[in-house]
Amino acid sequence: MLILKDIIKNYEEPVLGPIDIEIKSKSFVSIIGASGSGKSTFLRLASGLISQSSGSISYKNSIKPKMGFVFQDSTLLPWRNVIDNVLLPLELTKQNNSESIEKSLNWLERVGLKGKENSFPNELSGGQKMRVSIARALVQGGDFLLLDEPFSALDEVTRRKLEDDLLEIWETNNITVLFVTHSVSQAVYLSQRVVVLSSGPGIILEDLAIEKNLKDGFEETSEFISQVRHLTNILKKERREI
Repeated sequence: MLILKDIIKNYEEPVLGPIDIEIKSKSFVSIIGASGSGKSTFLRLASGLISQSSGSISYKNSIKPKMGFVFQDSTLLPWRNVIDNVLLPLELTKQNNSESIEKSLNWLERVGLKGKENSFPNELSGGQKMRVSIARALVQGGDFLLLDEPFSALDEVTRRKLEDDLLEIWETNNITVLFVTHSVSQAVYLSQRVVVLSSGPGIILEDLAIEKNLKDGFEETSEFISQVRHLTNILKKERREI
């Protein structure tokens, strides 16, 4: 779906790259690394929110996929209720009509918020706000979801529920997910593939395929523990060498 070739991003100093990576359609890929490794920059480059300093970004069949972006903060507009927050991207692209409302209601149901359409953000829990943000990101029919540490501010129980919800959304809707996190265990639990970035300027230190079956209690398996330990050791070694 997405191919980054020889990507470099500089601001006043080099931030990221060179990076070469291909993100396959319908895959779930997590990006991890220390603060300053360029994880969020990587995500913004992939989404087209910013431009690379050099290198090329291309897409399957030369067609850029529809993308939805979920930030660390839910970024909901406090004066709009839930349904109106989800409708916002459709309004901005002049698609706001009865079909748009139906799409928005459908996505709210998919993320477990049926019946919350008329609630306002200050009436929602942190987890509910994040679900609204995910629904808003996908309401335009996007098939590529990018998330920048979306669960970092949530308690452990809420976070785990949303992780499972996200996996269900990914599997049910055949979307591609690119997920940035500081948590090694979260990356291994969620992903088919984990990419480790070095300290800035970020380059790829490891690109690890994750073999798992969530229905078999993956977190309790020796494979899960081994993969978490392997990736943690890479990050620890990287910090020692800074």
